[in-house]
Amino acid sequence: MRSRPGLFFQSLALTLLLLLPMMGVVLFLVGQREEQNELRQAAARQGSVAVETGAQNTHRLLVAIQGDPPSFVLVRLDGPARTITFCGLPSRMLVKAPAGQTTLGDCYMTAGPARAAQLLEDTLGLAPDAYFAATADCYAGFLDETATARVDTASLLEKETRIALGYGTDTVAELTPETAEDFIGQLSEVLEEPQASSVRAAVWAAFLRQEPTRLTQIPQVARDNSARTLTDLLAQDLYTIEETMTYLAGQSTLTVQYLVPTGQDGADGWVLDEDGTQLLQELLG
Repeated sequence: MRSRPGLFFQSLALTLLLLLPMMGVVLFLVGQREEQNELRQAAARQGSVAVETGAQNTHRLLVAIQGDPPSFVLVRLDGPARTITFCGLPSRMLVKAPAGQTTLGDCYMTAGPARAAQLLEDTLGLAPDAYFAATADCYAGFLDETATARVDTASLLEKETRIALGYGTDTVAELTPETAEDFIGQLSEVLEEPQASSVRAAVWAAFLRQEPTRLTQIPQVARDNSARTLTDLLAQDLYTIEETMTYLAGQSTLTVQYLVPTGQDGADGWVLDEDGTQLLQELLG
């Protein structure tokens, strides 16, 4: 006959054999849950990293300068790439039209900037987000009179042409918004396409590259001059562009550049080549 202590220890051993595996399973599940909670908290911390307003925005604008002939600049504001790109488009650039072909300038003069933007889309397969048209004087007012830019004419003109225009010894032109239009007109008259249309893009790029904080004032000036402009930008669109410009103005790694499309000038107009078409498609993409 077994003693009572023997029965007790035997029962205890059986109980432990049943409980220990169950306790092990419970401890394992608790550990797994704690690990998952830690992973979720870490993911939440990473997901809560604030993205600066405007950092994810990209805008593609067809900017027209009213005149006879009109001028055009394709502008891309790229928040993710921290880049602003200006690309001048020849007024005589041929675009697809219902009757065949027409030039961008003739389209603008007969039907306005909205139609010019539409035919540009028909030609390239990609559309600008919006168009914006104003006079050269109106654009000059987008920067106050204290703004300045230094433009090296050596990057725009051949030596003989620079000398003829008075930039032989000192190739750098000191510009203000008031003098910039005369400079653009002067250089455009002695250059062939597409370089002639690229002068304005180069000058605008120089102003913002050297003083990027000026970006923050442009949207409000556009609002103040709404009676002098033609655009399909809505109030919300302009607000979003303002966010992007403010973001870009604060970036130490901001790149402001101008690009020149390639093509050939013919009797009927200036024709984009394959590389030029690809460049504009990338800007609109």
